[in-house]
Amino acid sequence: MKLTKLMLVCATVLLAVLSTAAQEDKSTVTALEFQTPKNGMTQQYEAGRKAKAAWHKQQKDPEMLFVLQVLTGEHTGSFIVGRGGLHWADLDKPAVSDAADEEEYNKVIGAYVENRTAAYFETLPKVSNPGPPGGAKYTSVTSFHIRYGKGDDFRSAMARMYDAAQKTKWPYHYHWERLANGGPGGTYVLLVDHANWASFEDDPAIKPLRDVLREAFGEQEAMSVIERLNGSIESTYSEIVEFRGDLSYIPEK
Repeated sequence: MKLTKLMLVCATVLLAVLSTAAQEDKSTVTALEFQTPKNGMTQQYEAGRKAKAAWHKQQKDPEMLFVLQVLTGEHTGSFIVGRGGLHWADLDKPAVSDAADEEEYNKVIGAYVENRTAAYFETLPKVSNPGPPGGAKYTSVTSFHIRYGKGDDFRSAMARMYDAAQKTKWPYHYHWERLANGGPGGTYVLLVDHANWASFEDDPAIKPLRDVLREAFGEQEAMSVIERLNGSIESTYSEIVEFRGDLSYIPEK
């Protein structure tokens, strides 16, 4: 599994899970595992995930364990499993021990998995423009790989994009995350909620980023931000993931 391509699928939902966390002032951590079922064993894998969710319920696990399925791109059919809204210190004292969790995974799921990769992402709430909290059936995920030495340019452009969104009340809602560990440095992920497939169509009511920047700061500053973005990005990659509530563990309130 190439994490450099799949990493855009962090996503947290993802966004169904992270939408609340992303509105906090402080960054939080998302712990993810990318799992690819063995050929012809997706049905067994999904049955194992349901059994694992039932086990978490038996343990009275207070933390949600979400599952996403990759729908497009090189890793179509793979799954993403993780927890969001964490702080690094939370990993030192998990509600369910890592040893017990791993034992149950090996018991009901491990035999059906071909590849397994872990990664940690940090949310970037200060440059995100989240919408109202709520579940998203699909998440559009785009990863940005930044040129070496151009991180400051990219981050400053992200900040100005956020400023423009706030100033103009831009109705385009998104979340940013940064890969903290588990892959190449300089990787950022942009996540956008979608309630259904129809919502992927261009909305004429939502202005393009360039026009929003012009409205907020004028032509000169708008071009400066666009040039910083274009000059700092090495490559991008996009995928769509679906939140699989039937495979996820959602603790009772």
